[in-house]
Amino acid sequence: MHYGYIGVAIGTFFEGEATALLGGIFSQLGFLSLIWVILCACTGTFLGDCTFFFLGRLFGRTLIDRYEIMRSRTPFANKVIRRYGHLILFTMRFLAGFRTMILLLLGCTHMNLARFLVTDFLMAALWAGLLSLLGYSFGNVIYIFVTDITRYQTLVVPVVVAGAIAVILLYRYFVRRKEGEQRYGS
Repeated sequence: MHYGYIGVAIGTFFEGEATALLGGIFSQLGFLSLIWVILCACTGTFLGDCTFFFLGRLFGRTLIDRYEIMRSRTPFANKVIRRYGHLILFTMRFLAGFRTMILLLLGCTHMNLARFLVTDFLMAALWAGLLSLLGYSFGNVIYIFVTDITRYQTLVVPVVVAGAIAVILLYRYFVRRKEGEQRYGS
């Protein structure tokens, strides 16, 4: 199961919410150690954050200097980051899909390097612990659900498929109705 820890570290390097949760679930099921999952998730996310921050620091100025709209907003961004940098580092963790971009932009600003490293490490540890523990807490529930669903799959699968078909048909009906209204100027 050593590959599980490597997977957690690599998965959390890039937007790893699901990876940390799955690591916690596998810990509850006895496949991984919770402490090692938290350590690997913290390490992976911290190294990923540092990588994207330093990429922004190294290459971001050329991007900012290239576009007037970005150049004109840089002083405001620096002011906001000086004041709320620690809050930005915390909230970006829970904005799936935006972490990389926010870190690249933070690297472009005048954020103090020591402040970034200390704050980001603390936030990475908090994030890794919270998500891994959340996955750990729900590990048994998921196990029970998966083993229990096999008894009901002959009922659940047709209901889910019928529901999906109904949603698609309703959506198509309303889209066609809206297109008809627009076409005839109603």
